[in-house]
Amino acid sequence: MTNGLTVAPNERPVLRVFSLEMPRAVAMALRDAPWRDTLLGAQLGLDRLDPAHVEIVDTSDLTGVGLAGLLVEGHGADQAQVAADRSRLDAVQGCAMIVASGAFDGAAVTIHPKPDVHFVGVYREDVPAVRFEPLPAGSAQGSLNPDPPPPLPAARSGRPLFLIVALAALAVLVLLAVIRTATG
Repeated sequence: MTNGLTVAPNERPVLRVFSLEMPRAVAMALRDAPWRDTLLGAQLGLDRLDPAHVEIVDTSDLTGVGLAGLLVEGHGADQAQVAADRSRLDAVQGCAMIVASGAFDGAAVTIHPKPDVHFVGVYREDVPAVRFEPLPAGSAQGSLNPDPPPPLPAARSGRPLFLIVALAALAVLVLLAVIRTATG
């Protein structure tokens, strides 16, 4: 990522924040419109965005938390990185758009925001490293048996198939006898 407006292919986990210098009703219409994938994408100069990875918030609804708090507590953004930009984030008035990397569907793109959409910052999500620990219960321990159990003797000899064929033939003979008795 060279700057906040360049998205690397398959980029994860990054959040981009934009202030929306438009009436609240217009910003909320972007959030709620049935064709929001296209409308949201157009705000950033793109064909579309996956709306599942875009959040539009009214900063007046964030009293006590603020945009910085929403990024850290609600989106898992790196706390130190957000703290360095706290004054810039707190200065955002009106609506803001938070765009997670998943909104770009793994594509490499360059964002060209509309004039009323202003880039605020880019923040890495604080994703803990995956740790693999041994299972706590002894009953969960065990070994895989590399040798499968031997097949049953009947399966080796082919007897079940013979019995099925013999029973089917017997059923056909009984059916023919019943039909011959009924007709003649």
